[in-house]
Amino acid sequence: MKKPSVLLLNIKRQWLLGLGLACWALISLSVLAVFEQQRYGVFDPTGRLQQLQPRAAMPAGNLLVAVIDPHCSCARAARAHLQQLKQQNPGLVLQELTPAQWRQYGTALPATPAVLWYQQQQLRYAGPLAQGPLCASSSDLLLPLLQGKQQLAGVWLNSETVACRCLS
Repeated sequence: MKKPSVLLLNIKRQWLLGLGLACWALISLSVLAVFEQQRYGVFDPTGRLQQLQPRAAMPAGNLLVAVIDPHCSCARAARAHLQQLKQQNPGLVLQELTPAQWRQYGTALPATPAVLWYQQQQLRYAGPLAQGPLCASSSDLLLPLLQGKQQLAGVWLNSETVACRCLS
């Protein structure tokens, strides 16, 4: 049988180990939350998208302009998602621009990756590619529009969706 002082010492060690692990987990979660807030949140928290000046001379047909900052951590997932959209919609013309290239045509966008969908030379959608923490095709906002399964009454300037984004 162990002495009471040895038992008490073991209980203190276990308690301190548990407290240390709990503190480590709390600190780790806090750091992760701060990191994620930089790349995940409301796409356009200041409402700048509502002042969007659409590009002039647009080709006829279906055009999807993707504005992607290559330094944004969401860029790789967005590009993969765009390729899936292109495969599912063979008539879709896809044009990728950097934010600097986009500014030559229109006003700056609030965040990237951003997509602008033009149908028959008319802007139909502007905003994030998908909702949620990733630009995943499982949370796609455009596919139902591109396939005609969802109709828009006018232009959808999607400012409020929570998405993977890098603010401009």
